[in-house]
Amino acid sequence: MDEENELQKPTLSPKLPRWWRILPFLVTIIIITNIDSLMLNDFIEYRYTIKYRGNATSKASTRDVCLNSTESMDKPSRSISTTTTPHTPISTTESPTDLIQEATARLNVFISLSATLPAIFTSIVLGSNSDRVGRRPLIILPFLGKIFRYTILSLVAYLDLADYWIIIAVVIDGLCGTSGLSILSAFAFVSDCTNKNNRTKAIVITDVCIASTKFLPLMTLGLYLENSNFTPALLFTLGLAVVGFILANIFQPESTLDIQHLNIFQQLARAKFSQTTKIFQVFFAKRAGHNQRNLLLLIGAHLSLIVMTYGSSAVQYLYLYGTPFCFDSFGVSLVTTTITAISVLFTTIYTCAVPKHSDNLFLPMLGLSFHIAQITIYAVANTVWMIYMGASIGALYHVFSPVIRARITKLVEPTEYATVFILTLIFESGGNYAINALSNEIYKATLTIYSGIVYFAFSTFGILGIVFLL
Repeated sequence: MDEENELQKPTLSPKLPRWWRILPFLVTIIIITNIDSLMLNDFIEYRYTIKYRGNATSKASTRDVCLNSTESMDKPSRSISTTTTPHTPISTTESPTDLIQEATARLNVFISLSATLPAIFTSIVLGSNSDRVGRRPLIILPFLGKIFRYTILSLVAYLDLADYWIIIAVVIDGLCGTSGLSILSAFAFVSDCTNKNNRTKAIVITDVCIASTKFLPLMTLGLYLENSNFTPALLFTLGLAVVGFILANIFQPESTLDIQHLNIFQQLARAKFSQTTKIFQVFFAKRAGHNQRNLLLLIGAHLSLIVMTYGSSAVQYLYLYGTPFCFDSFGVSLVTTTITAISVLFTTIYTCAVPKHSDNLFLPMLGLSFHIAQITIYAVANTVWMIYMGASIGALYHVFSPVIRARITKLVEPTEYATVFILTLIFESGGNYAINALSNEIYKATLTIYSGIVYFAFSTFGILGIVFLL
């Protein structure tokens, strides 16, 4: 018997939910992801500070290590090696700050590489089945991964377990689907529940809601992490994941009309490995006019901006922790919230003032230009005010870049909304780990030469994105 016939059909005609119904749970999973990035970097850096400087027993003394390294330099320089004898072994010439930064970057590489394949596997299988199993399961599953992740990380912090437990936590999280899976499902949900006239504005609002999650949580966490007790913060995040998982199961609606009556297990049972071929079919399907070519170019631009964004942000906290900035956790959270506040302000202006031209491709090109300017300023910065100037300029990128997503959805059929973004999902989940590993490896390799090289490297992807849009 066909699987659809085995399930009882609803007696009433299903209705599409409001597109904004996805926002509470999307925002929750993104909050968890954002604070995790700051917390995990801070946690690993602190562990290595204890290892290389046994007398460092607080976050204040961790920052003092960096400040002492800065003060010991003869003159300000982006090359932070303290030796004048290049043939002397690294173990005797590098400052404690260099050793801590390199060790943190090395572990970040191992964490990212070990999680890449599990996250890509889940992204491909579930992402390609999104139109078949629905949007709701892809919102709920990442919460389950976060529950496992923070249970293990809480034990690592409380019991001082070995580094490989951190890797295990990240791998399990990847197998359940990262926040990229939630983002894919969220934008597909918004596309399902809107039409071409109001979709661009809805997608922009959704994208800025994602960005705005960095404001209060990161500020609060940055202040809290001034002390070295990570266990309560990890347990709080675990509780947030548990609450999100429970409430999403109860209140998150399904936007795929023909399966609204199914529960989450019945939806997941509909997944088929054969659906993975749709990843490529959607790009080679014949379309009217130049839509096929335009689709490929827009996807290329979208992937380019993802690589630039993830690559540059992967080392941001580590970069700001190092010399000559020596930021603490609250300092780096202030930089992020500056970007968020400006993004929200200009998005409000944008959605109210230019609705008739809201999907002009000049806008994402302008956004990419702002982002390139931001990370270029980061690369050459030698004072704190330059970092804030770059962050303020780069905030406008988040206002205009969602236009690309909106234009892509207008080139495909309604049943292809999720499928067309699977390559994006791979880059945002499993690919994100690979990009993070590459970024940390570049940073580690160039740390004693010129630590800003990593930003110059990833700015080239922004230039490539502009070329695709042109």
